[in-house]
Amino acid sequence: MNRNSYFIIAGFSISLITAAIFSSCNTSSEKTDHIAGWKPNIIIITADDLGWADLACYGSDLHETPNLDRLARQGMKFTSAYAAASVCTPTRASLLTGKYPARLHMTIWREWAVNQQFDQQLLPPDTRENLPFGEVTIAELLKNAGYLTAHVGKWHIGDAANYPEVHGFDINQGSTLWGCPATFFYPYRGEIYNSERYISDLEKDQDGNYFSSSEGEYLTDRLTDEALKIMEDADGKPLFLNMSYYSVHVPIEGKPELVEKFNSKIKEGMHHNNAGYAAMVYSLDENVGRILKKIDELGQTNNTLLIFISDNGGFVSGWDGQVVTSNYPLRSGKGALYEGGVRIPMIIRFPGITEPGTLCDQAVSTLDIYPTILQALNIENPEEILEPDGESIFSLLSNPDATLNRKCLFWHYPHYYIPNATPSGSVRCKEWKLIEFFEDGHLELYNLSDDPGEEFDLSEKFPGRAWELQQVLKNWRDDVDAQMPSDNPIWKDNI
Repeated sequence: MNRNSYFIIAGFSISLITAAIFSSCNTSSEKTDHIAGWKPNIIIITADDLGWADLACYGSDLHETPNLDRLARQGMKFTSAYAAASVCTPTRASLLTGKYPARLHMTIWREWAVNQQFDQQLLPPDTRENLPFGEVTIAELLKNAGYLTAHVGKWHIGDAANYPEVHGFDINQGSTLWGCPATFFYPYRGEIYNSERYISDLEKDQDGNYFSSSEGEYLTDRLTDEALKIMEDADGKPLFLNMSYYSVHVPIEGKPELVEKFNSKIKEGMHHNNAGYAAMVYSLDENVGRILKKIDELGQTNNTLLIFISDNGGFVSGWDGQVVTSNYPLRSGKGALYEGGVRIPMIIRFPGITEPGTLCDQAVSTLDIYPTILQALNIENPEEILEPDGESIFSLLSNPDATLNRKCLFWHYPHYYIPNATPSGSVRCKEWKLIEFFEDGHLELYNLSDDPGEEFDLSEKFPGRAWELQQVLKNWRDDVDAQMPSDNPIWKDNI
C-alpha cells in the first residue's frame, strides 16, 4: 500500500476531507536556498519524562526554568508538539530515524520488549529491544556529511552491542541499556527496579583520562561537563550533539538545598507540589543554561540549530508516596494516549530562521526532527532509504502559520501501563482526535480546539466521524505493519 493511500477511504465524509482539515501547499525553499552549503552545529537536548506543563514558560505554578524560558523568548515555542510515543524507548528510536515506532516494531521500553506476560485481558506483542542495524540514523547521515557526532546520556534503544557507536556516533558518554539510573548522585550505582544499575563511561572521559569525581556529584551536572568538553574539542568541525539527560525520570532526587527551596514555595492549590521534582527540573534548566552559555562563549550562537524536547508526557504516578508531577490542564500522563501522555514542550532556536519569541500552535512531532534537519542542510536521503514518516517543519520555523502537507498524526501502544493505560491506538487529524481501546474496541472522540483536556467524549454525538477516523487509523496500522496484542487464554480461564 502506498504510504498515503490509507487516507483514500470509500465513503469518507466531506467533513473530514475539506480544506479546513486536509489542506496542503507547496513548501517554499527560499530559506533552504539561503543556507545552501552551510553546516551549522546541531544540538538536540532531550529531557526524560518532562511534562508539557513542567516549564514556567508553559504554565508551571512551582517550577523555575529561567534558561528555558529565555530560550523560548529567543526562538520558537511549540504549543502542540507531540512525542512519537507515550513512553521513552519508542520516541528515542523514532527521533533518530524519523519513523513511527509502530513501523520500527519498537513500541515499549527496552526492558519490557520481549516475552512480557501480564495477568491482563490482552498479551502484548513481542517487540524489538534494539534499534536494527539496517536503520539509517540522523547521526549516520550527518557523519557522512562531515559532522563530528556525539551522544551524551540516556540511550535505552539497544543493549551494549547496539550502543551509539554502531549507529553513527563518533563519541558516546554516559549511556546505559536501562531507562533510568539507580541514583543521580555519584557513583551512580545501586539497585532500582530489582536490578543493579550503573552509568558507563563516566570513570574516564572521552580521551581515556580518569575524571575526578566525588561524593555528591550530580549526574545532570556531570553529563553537561562531558558535553561542554566535546563542544570545546570540536575544533571547528561541525558538531551534532545528541544531549540526552536522564532528568527528570525517577528516582526523584533533587539537590537537598534546592528541595528545601521549593518546599518553602509550595502553597495549597498548586498543580505542581513535589519539591524534589521541582529541584530536578531546576537542575535540568540550569544545565541547559550552561550549554547555552558555552555556545555563546564559542561564538557559535548564530551557527547553531538547537532543539529542546521531552520524550513523552509527564509521569503522574507516585514515587516515595508522592505524586511526581501534573500535566494540568491536559489529561493523564506518561503511558497513556491522552494528551498528558504524548504532548510535550518543544523549543527550537535557529538564528536567522526563527524569529525570537514566536509561537507555533500547529501539531508537530518528534518524528519531524529528522526530515527537518535534512532539509535545513540540503541533505538527501539515499535512494535505498525509506522516506521518514515525519514531515519537515522547516517552513514553520520562519512562518508558524505555514501549512504542512501532513493530514494526521498517529500513535500505537499495544501494551499496558499500569495504572494509566491499556492497549490502544490514536489518531489526530487537525482538531479531531480519536482513541481506540483494544480490550473492548470502544472509541473516544475529542475536539482538541474546544477541549484540550479531553473531558468531553463526542463519539456518541458524532458516530460517523468516529467511525471514519477509526478507518484511517486501521489503514495506517496496516501500512506500517503495526503489531497488535492478542487474547490472553489464561485470563479468559480465570474470568
